[in-house]
Amino acid sequence: MINPWSSAQYFDYEKLIKEFGIQRPDNYFDYFMFRRHLIFGQRGIDYLEYSIKNKIKFNAMTGLMPSGKMHLGNKLSIDQIIYFQSLGADVYIAVADLESYATRGISFDKARNIAINEYIANYISMGLKPCRIYFQSENFDTQSLSFVLSNETNMSELKSIYGLTDSSSILHVNAPIIQAADVLHTQLGHLGGPRATIVPVGIDQDPHIRLMRDIAKRLRVYNVKIEDNKISIYIKGSDDPADKINSAISVLGNSGYECMPNYEYRAIYVKNSTGEDKIKIDMMLAIEESRINDYAFIEPSATFQKLETGLKGGKMSSSVPDSLISLNDTGEEATRKIKHAVTGGKQTIEEQKKYGGNPDICPVFELYKYHNSNDKYVTRVYEECKGGVRMCGPCKIEAAENISGMLKTLAEKKDESLGKLDDYLIKRSS
Repeated sequence: MINPWSSAQYFDYEKLIKEFGIQRPDNYFDYFMFRRHLIFGQRGIDYLEYSIKNKIKFNAMTGLMPSGKMHLGNKLSIDQIIYFQSLGADVYIAVADLESYATRGISFDKARNIAINEYIANYISMGLKPCRIYFQSENFDTQSLSFVLSNETNMSELKSIYGLTDSSSILHVNAPIIQAADVLHTQLGHLGGPRATIVPVGIDQDPHIRLMRDIAKRLRVYNVKIEDNKISIYIKGSDDPADKINSAISVLGNSGYECMPNYEYRAIYVKNSTGEDKIKIDMMLAIEESRINDYAFIEPSATFQKLETGLKGGKMSSSVPDSLISLNDTGEEATRKIKHAVTGGKQTIEEQKKYGGNPDICPVFELYKYHNSNDKYVTRVYEECKGGVRMCGPCKIEAAENISGMLKTLAEKKDESLGKLDDYLIKRSS
């Protein structure tokens, strides 16, 4: 079982792919995190690819917990968000101030200050363009939708997914529902309606992704399935399905599909279809359904990134300050931490030259691998380490120079970024 609230988990990514039905990404996205398999898995990303290929609007969604400093591990999701924004995504970012208040006693004012100065200013300095950033405590859409979504699950399901017990706090019951509302509310009618929505996360968040995808599917009226490599559509409910069937047939007919209705079984069979038509038909019907169903959501997609190793080994953790580099650290602070980091090198220079190092287990090499988009450069560092040409001391110095340069740029842009907040923060909704 994956625990999204644990800070001390090690993941066997290959095992997770097999056990939880996570799919591997294809080669559609030409981005360094995909090329290097730092993004190792996905759910439903084919909806995103279809939208991009067909110039259909789509969303990218992430969130932040305003309880500590933004560090290099947090940066990875925003790197993806900025990439998807460059492909045309409408970006939404939730500040989880309700959760930080409930779990860590952080006041809303303090959470706002942390979110802006530790996170949002850095997002803008990293290259994030104007988008919709909101605070959960101020967003009526999220709050009201979470109430609706709570009717689509039960304690039995939550116990199965999260390992909750009778003694679990109500907070642990509410938190997944609020996160689902954060993601799904981006498809409400006044925000553009049903769209593919990509959510970049670490694998520890997969339980939340699975739950929100299941809830989205339950809320739909049109259930699109592949049967014998043909598309079948089933209409949920107990009312007379004739109007819904006829509306769907009309929409599909306009796109050249030949449909055979079965009113008794509340079904439509698309005769000249194949399994490859599922996404197109599902997205067409979601838009049609939104005329009668405010919650005609397309199941959100997700990418799963490998967690960056802390400089002391294990997971980056604020409880071990020298295990991480904050984006608000000075170059001197970052350099000190990197110089004291563990490595995949040998015990002596002689052994390093003779046998080479092991960059595959080296947190210092990950500073190159995760935070430098130049494939040739990163490959050279890897091969020099494996070949015994690169020593750990000089490699740390070079990594420190790279990271310090990035931190310096962010610091120089901070005041300018803070002056742009009005282009990003949405006002309280009611």
